Amino acid sequence: MTPKIFRMLIALYLLCVVLAVVSHIATAPDLPEPLRGYVAAQDATSWMTGIGGMVYLALASISTAGLLLFRRWARPLFAVVALAGSVPWDGATVYPPLEYLFVNLEFMLAGAVIASSWAPAVSARFTHR
Repeated sequence: MTPKIFRMLIALYLLCVVLAVVSHIATAPDLPEPLRGYVAAQDATSWMTGIGGMVYLALASISTAGLLLFRRWARPLFAVVALAGSVPWDGATVYPPLEYLFVNLEFMLAGAVIASSWAPAVSARFTHR
């Protein structure tokens, strides 16, 4: 894997993150009423809507920018942030179908970014800095 492909993988990951958020906003009203009420309550009480979400967003942004710039500290930070973001801290989660697609792609691409960051061709870029 070349550094250019690695950066394209990160861009695809970021695209899936944006599409997951947009699809949540666009398709959550299409859920059946009981699920819509559950999702509204879940959104109102989620740790992602408060200070925890702001800290998560800051750390995710910093770690992703660090990966794009091939900073050594970004690899473990991205892995920890990706793991923290994938754990269902708020209990059972309901996703509209389109959001579910993008969230799962996001998780798979995060894993690919983590694994690729230690691939020999890309890992060499992290050790030079």
